[in-house]
Amino acid sequence: MSDLTKYFTITSILIITIFLIVFNILFKGFWSNSNTIFFTYPEKNLDFAWEELPNLEENYFIKERFDKEFLNISYNLYQFFLYVKRLPLYIPYIEDKLNEYNIPSDFKYLPIAESALRNDVVSSAWAWWIWQFMPETAREYWLIVNDDIDERYHFEKATNAAVKYLDYLHTLFWNRTLVAASYNRWQNGIKRALEDQKVDNYYDLYLNEETSRYVFRILAIKYVIQDYENKKTYINKLIWWQYTPPKTQIVSVWKIEDLKKWAWEKWQNYQTLKTLNMWIKKDFLPEWNWEITIIK
Repeated sequence: MSDLTKYFTITSILIITIFLIVFNILFKGFWSNSNTIFFTYPEKNLDFAWEELPNLEENYFIKERFDKEFLNISYNLYQFFLYVKRLPLYIPYIEDKLNEYNIPSDFKYLPIAESALRNDVVSSAWAWWIWQFMPETAREYWLIVNDDIDERYHFEKATNAAVKYLDYLHTLFWNRTLVAASYNRWQNGIKRALEDQKVDNYYDLYLNEETSRYVFRILAIKYVIQDYENKKTYINKLIWWQYTPPKTQIVSVWKIEDLKKWAWEKWQNYQTLKTLNMWIKKDFLPEWNWEITIIK
């Protein structure tokens, strides 16, 4: 080997070595097990609200349905980042209400599956906001829905109504997985499907595509968020921060003839007032015992 060849060989080895060292330093956090954005596939048997799924290794169809949703949630990082940022705004209150009714905390993932915790979601069937209530169901649970007021946009009231509805569904099925499915398809649709197909559980039902995917979507969200908690420090650096609720207070009013004027008199920004009280559809409030949220 000539001296020139030796020189080039040694130089090449040195360059490659330096590159690998620099690459390892720069990207160590990205590729390490503790600081990675690749979510860990759950190793133990899956469960929803303490009800175990059929064994994934023994049931190909169940495994395929879960895998499809897990991959979809894991790799749709734009959507994932947004609802992770919204978690502090809504989830603590939802957890408290679920606990109040002895409903398993896994149901906190249901509104994420419904709306990704977005406050501007309207479905093709005119189900609205975070809990995606239909007008009829909302009214059954004492939410006001009319041309002037829509309390489906009132987070606390809508959450209270949703939790009561979930509690009622449990009295019909005594099975939490069927409760989740019936929230998506209505209880009568699930009841008919169970009777027609002579089965007694969600996983053996042949349903429309949306409801067939629904519980698996909730499960995927559950296990991805649980894994996110293990990688929280790293991921939160990528998304900068999570949203925190503003400091607010409740003001009781009987009637407001002009909301813009009222906001100005209370030293409130009209845009912020409307954002905090999206349930007020118009620029006035009729006579009633209203409670309005304002910046403190």
